[in-house]
Parts: sequence; C-alpha cells; structure tokens
Amino acid sequence: MSAPLHEPHPAGPRRALPDTQQGMRRRNLARVMHTVSAEGPLSRAAVASRIGLTRAAVSTLVDELIRSGLLEELGPERPGRVGRPGSALAVSGRGPAGVGAEVGVDHLAACVVDLRGEVRARAVRHGTNRGRSPEPVAEELTALISQVVAEAEAQGLWPAGLAVAVPGLIARDGRTVVRAPNLDWHDTDLSALLPDEFGPAVDNEANFGALAELWLGEGTPQDFLHVSAEIGIGAAVVVDGRLLRGTRGFAGELGHVPVEPEGPACPCGGRGCLEQYAGEEAVLRAAGLTAGEGRVGLLATRAAEGD
Repeated sequence: MSAPLHEPHPAGPRRALPDTQQGMRRRNLARVMHTVSAEGPLSRAAVASRIGLTRAAVSTLVDELIRSGLLEELGPERPGRVGRPGSALAVSGRGPAGVGAEVGVDHLAACVVDLRGEVRARAVRHGTNRGRSPEPVAEELTALISQVVAEAEAQGLWPAGLAVAVPGLIARDGRTVVRAPNLDWHDTDLSALLPDEFGPAVDNEANFGALAELWLGEGTPQDFLHVSAEIGIGAAVVVDGRLLRGTRGFAGELGHVPVEPEGPACPCGGRGCLEQYAGEEAVLRAAGLTAGEGRVGLLATRAAEGD
C-alpha cells in the first residue's frame, strides 16, 4: 500500500522562517483554506477581501496550497463581471484524503473521504466479530483499508491519516481498546495491529459520531448529548463545542449504566445495564424475534403497520 504521509508535491526549498513568522504563515494558510472551503469557488481577490490580506499575499498562499494538492483552479470566473476575470479557486478533488474504518459487532467497514467531504471509496464486510480475537479482525480490516486506498489512489488521492471507530472504551492514548464488551476485547493495542504508515487513531464510535454532528450538522448546538443505538448503546457528550472525554477518556458511556441493580447479567460484568433493556438484541427479544440480518427492518415494518 503506497500511502505517504508527507506532502507528495513538495514546493521546493524554502528559507527557514522564525517560529513566529512560521506560525503566522500557517494561520494564514488555514484562513485561506477555510474561506475557500466555506464560500468557494472564489477568486484570489475575493479571498483577499474576506480575510483582510493583500491580493499579493493571498496569491502566494494560494500557490502553496495548490502545490500541496489542497486547492485547485477551476478557470476564469463567470462572465459579466467588471474587469479582468480571476481564476476561481475550489477545494481540490485530488490530493490528500482521510481514511475512516470501523470495527462493528456485525461488520467491518472502510472508506476514503476527500477534502470536499465526499466519500470516494467504500467497502463493507458483513459478519460477526463477537468473540473473535483482535488479530484476524485487524487483518481483515487492513484488507478493506487497502482496497479503498487503492481505489482512491486511482482517482488521484493519497491517504493523509486513518481514524478507526470501535464500540468500546478507548484509552486516552488513542490506541488502546481498554474494554469492548460486545467484542470481548480487553487491553488491546489496536493501533499496533493496523498499517503503521497511517499513524492510526482509534476512538469510540459514539465520539466520532458526535464530532461528525458538531462539524457537519446543520445548526448543531455547541452543547449536546449524542446517542448511538445499534447492537450496543453508545453516547458522547459535547460541551462548549468540545468533546468531553473525562479523566480516563470514558465520559459519556451510557450503554453500561445500570438501570436495574438485579437485572440480567451483561458482558461488561455488571447487571441490569441499559443495553440489556434497550440494545438491539434486547428489543428484538422483547418482540419475540431472534437476532439476525434484516430483523430490525422487520420490526420497524411491524411497528409501521400498527403492531
């Protein structure tokens, strides 16, 4: 898998800048990038007017972003404008992209998303991972990652990093699955089992879901509780626009909160946890259905018919 994590099109030798100037240059590059991402396509002149820099300064920054594969020129702006038309800038559909992967109880998945937020490649493998050791699961996940990366590279993209979602408690190191009851994993350094060229970051699936809502949701508030309910129940807390992780990184864990002290045993070792009453398998069981593919859809159909 060819997946360089450095800039693939170096801009050539550049005189080293003092730390203060380097920091300012990075901030200005980010301002240009965010402006084009939020409001583009835009000309250099339009970007300059929005962020308060000179057109010459913006042109220098834009050229660097283009060489890095972050922006692209679409050609002259639409006709009918006064003066010489500028070249419209947009976030590049080629260049760096993010790789996402998920370890689910009943599936594995991987995808590549470009800087525009578009999914450019995706692969899913259905099948239970419950009770399987982490090594073969990681091997299959790596194969899916390799597949989507190859598809993305054929489209002119290159992976800039990997994020892996897991239904369990993740240590603050962003590598170790401390406990995933529905997988029966304990103290597993999942990052070490995945391609190291990505520098994979591992986190709880509900945390990633909350961040997606925060960054991409329309009108999402800065304070909210995100709940994900599938086979297990996960949750994440966002306060003041930031993910609340807690002292050990486990804040928001909802599925294993006991709601009935003398309730049924849970894989986490406790009794009467919320998952034992509101998780997918518990809901199907209460409706007289066994777990299996399509069962949730069948239950939804029955509910819609008034059952």
